Amino acid sequence: MTDEEVRMIAEQYEIDLSKLEGSGPGGEVTLEDLERYIKEHFYPKVLREVKLIGIRKVIAGRLSESYREAVHVTINMEVEMDGLVEMRKKLTEKLGRKPSYTVLMLKCMAKAIRDFIDVNATMDGDKITVYDDININVAIDSPIGLITPVIRNVDEKSLEELLDEYSDLVERTKKGLLKEKDFVGGTFTVTNLGMLEVDSFTPIINPPQVAILGLNRIAEKPVVRNGEIKKARVMTLSLSFDHRAIDGAPAARFLGRVKHYLENPEEVFGDL
Repeated sequence: MTDEEVRMIAEQYEIDLSKLEGSGPGGEVTLEDLERYIKEHFYPKVLREVKLIGIRKVIAGRLSESYREAVHVTINMEVEMDGLVEMRKKLTEKLGRKPSYTVLMLKCMAKAIRDFIDVNATMDGDKITVYDDININVAIDSPIGLITPVIRNVDEKSLEELLDEYSDLVERTKKGLLKEKDFVGGTFTVTNLGMLEVDSFTPIINPPQVAILGLNRIAEKPVVRNGEIKKARVMTLSLSFDHRAIDGAPAARFLGRVKHYLENPEEVFGDL
């Protein structure tokens, strides 16, 4: 690979080659040096790798034979959003700007993923890789269609950092300014069709990931509380997962944890 090609790759990741210690002649940065740096700084840190064996391998093999690729299963769950709506008002006063629902829900999701880390994974053949870093791909509509750039370490970043990063991603997406670094290293995907008045849909898994969460519109509906009919803001969560890697019960428990944090946002953002 030529110096020009190395430079072009570095540009895609906004890497200053002069600051890298090269192993080539005269300290020149080689392709191997650059790949090592990219892997360390842009790809998720592996928590563990699990080899499919026994029953799980048998199940995966049979399902693969039937579908020849990821076995998509989607489950839906209603969540009451009044708590998050009120939290958004409080955060608007505190921050001096109105945080998007997508970012607020990203923060709640990341906390749930940390609790159920097995959904934060990819699958390649009979190997499932579970990641420690929670890097969430966010589906964004662009002039060339729906694309999914990544926000890294969502659980570790402050709300202000996430708001800035999400705003920057959306702006660069609209202008066609995304680079390769914006797409690598994702471990879970979120897609939001709520702004398009969608009540429920079946998200398609972003391979090689094993799960994707769909967000829908927030609508006022009657709900029953303590035997009485009340009005509440309700949203449906749509989780698609690869049944070769995740069973229905743990997927439902994960979705239930997302529901819990959305309905109890003070556990995520504090009691303002």
